[in-house]
Amino acid sequence: MLTIIIADAEIEFVPEDLYNEPDSISYARRRSKDISKILLDSNYMHTAIDKHYPGESKRRGRPEIIHMALLVALESILNRSNGMRLYIHTRENFVIGVNWETRIPRSYNRFIGLIENLFENTDKKLNDDSLLKIWKSDLNQCIAKYSSGKIILLTPRGRYSGVRNLFENDENYTIIIGGFAEGDYRSDIPADIERISIFNEELAVWTVISEIVCSYESWIGLV
Repeated sequence: MLTIIIADAEIEFVPEDLYNEPDSISYARRRSKDISKILLDSNYMHTAIDKHYPGESKRRGRPEIIHMALLVALESILNRSNGMRLYIHTRENFVIGVNWETRIPRSYNRFIGLIENLFENTDKKLNDDSLLKIWKSDLNQCIAKYSSGKIILLTPRGRYSGVRNLFENDENYTIIIGGFAEGDYRSDIPADIERISIFNEELAVWTVISEIVCSYESWIGLV
């Protein structure tokens, strides 16, 4: 089993600091939604983010990264064979559990609506039959509860290992991947977790997932 934890994903509702910004107001009106119930999206609120959080407009408000990552992961042969477990940890310390049978909308706008609806229902009792679940949890709690087998944190600052050499002895692995476009992990991650780099440059999240999943599929003889 391969467990993937996408950590520090930049998915959050619009912060109160941005409620009165023209970018935010315009986007909320265009979608006919309460501004407090829409996801922060740098594609539409770039100026507002830079005003209140200088230098963070390329990192914060990036739900499209997770949309692409989920499409790649969930459509993989490994996932369709029920060989993957997937969790998304967010900036505000929520965790989204993704059932392997989930089919994420290919339309970005439909995906946004789905995640917004999910976040609006964080206070409701979890349904074990739900394809998507959300609950409050920091990254270390998520790792402690849902990891399986050897745990590896992927980072450009880790020890280099070609992706083909990543899997060696254990059958179960947990791979932690940063869910952001640039920068480093915000969460305080235990020092005893092995840090690995699979390339000498930063890669897109969905590219990393694709490489990892394909390598694991080959390693277990699935393809």
